[in-house]
Amino acid sequence: MLGLCALQAALLAHTAWDKSDTADEPTYIAAAALVWAHRDYSFNSGAPVLPKWGFAAALRLVDPAIGQTPPEWYRAGTHMLWSGRPGRLRRNLFAARSATILVTVLGGLLLWNAARRFGDLAAVATYALWCLSPTLLANGALATLDAWVTSMLCAVLWAAVRFWERPTPARAAAAGLCFGLALASKISALGVAPVLLVAGALALRRSARAEGRPLLRRSVSCALSFAAAALFVLWGLYAFTVGYVTSAAFPWLRSWRPLRLVGPLPFPNWIEGLLQQVTLGAAGHRGYLFGETLRTGWWWFYVAAFALKTTVGAQALALGRLLSWRKRLPSRAELAVDAALLAYPVLLFLGMSLGRTQIGIRYLLPAFPFAMLWAGRGVVDLRHAFGKPGLAVAGACLLAAAAESLSVHPHHLMFFNLWAGGPEGGPRYFVVGDDWGQDQRRLGEWMRERQVSGVFYTYYCGIPQMWGINYRPPSCTPRRGTYALQAVEVHRPRHIEVGCLDWLTVEPPDERIGYSIYIYQVNKDRLARLVASRGTDRPFWRSGSGPPEPE
Repeated sequence: MLGLCALQAALLAHTAWDKSDTADEPTYIAAAALVWAHRDYSFNSGAPVLPKWGFAAALRLVDPAIGQTPPEWYRAGTHMLWSGRPGRLRRNLFAARSATILVTVLGGLLLWNAARRFGDLAAVATYALWCLSPTLLANGALATLDAWVTSMLCAVLWAAVRFWERPTPARAAAAGLCFGLALASKISALGVAPVLLVAGALALRRSARAEGRPLLRRSVSCALSFAAAALFVLWGLYAFTVGYVTSAAFPWLRSWRPLRLVGPLPFPNWIEGLLQQVTLGAAGHRGYLFGETLRTGWWWFYVAAFALKTTVGAQALALGRLLSWRKRLPSRAELAVDAALLAYPVLLFLGMSLGRTQIGIRYLLPAFPFAMLWAGRGVVDLRHAFGKPGLAVAGACLLAAAAESLSVHPHHLMFFNLWAGGPEGGPRYFVVGDDWGQDQRRLGEWMRERQVSGVFYTYYCGIPQMWGINYRPPSCTPRRGTYALQAVEVHRPRHIEVGCLDWLTVEPPDERIGYSIYIYQVNKDRLARLVASRGTDRPFWRSGSGPPEPE
């Protein structure tokens, strides 16, 4: 277990040091600096405050200038990241990401502790899935929210298991504290509330029957302890602020005149953030799936995300558990535990699938601890059903999952499994929240090593010049030069016109940087060949036309 813990920490740290800033990180770091220096919770209110406090505390350890952050939001990010030499940018990025790494590692230990209730084999399998999940290794190395809420839900799971074992007001308060921390990390944690309510009620009823005590009194005391602890920690992280919540910024509330101004309420910024996230989820976002770009989403988007972005080994372990049930069906009590573990993942999956904003598997990451524990319990089922051969199959699945994940290190954001053709084939079908501009540092190094003075670059995010990238936007007119194309701009153009670079992507790239940047060297002879082949029926890629069949 300690070996897995150390391995995960090392993988996360190496990934965090390797990657340049991604699309969302400057916003979160700017918000963290404003919280630290000015107790300003209004900027980026859609993102709860706990990760911001974590980023700010880590930044304060390496850069005291956070205390002099300007009060204007548009200057805060420049102050913390873009002013000074590139070395400061990389150092501050790594510091903020280190807070996420610490939380991710601690969350995994709590998940392992909770899984031990189901046996050492289940605990080891669950922890291995946690430590080597490519999605967790990707997001656990960034200064973003997803790994925070996922880790806090590990704490919720741990506290809920303890409450189930012995439902007392003290353990209810511990569960409430963990739930409050999860709510202060990301709004999607709210979906676990009905699961906790049902599981807590069943635990209290079972305890009351066993001990012969009145159910009502114990239930009231536990409910009050849970609610008070959750409220206290959430409100405390917002410095016990009180204010009014306005619906002016939320179009779907404007027609409800009585809700134009409500209050005073505790933690008003968190409440406004909740309303904002609901509005954004309904509004839609440019998504991409199997060559199609939509703002309204697909009912099967997260089915595809799970199928293409989780390891084949983990999928095989889950399938093996289901197959083992044909030989040995678990008891009703065991099935009830499984139902409890999968309740939140199902709710989250349905909620995200029904929403119109579908921007990557990271939105399902909060469900991973519960699903991992469910899959980890499959090792025990396989052993009971098939004996040592079943145990060997489970071990092979875990080893295959580990090998598939480690094979792309440190490029876990661009992980795609074997069904998708790996990270080189995956963007044909799914590139949403995968290419976030994370390899700009590597592109700058590539240019210096090869003495390339400038490139035509499909800019995605951040300030590429800070990483030594001298660039110009590419022209839709074919011309000679060195081209560096972000994968997302090839497969679902955002900053460039659809079809603009179809003359170039007739052929596959000469090389790829971190799987997310495609490099093309176009000289006179190649330019003529590309132009002549522009109308081919089998290009490497033609934007807006769907994924061509791989050759």
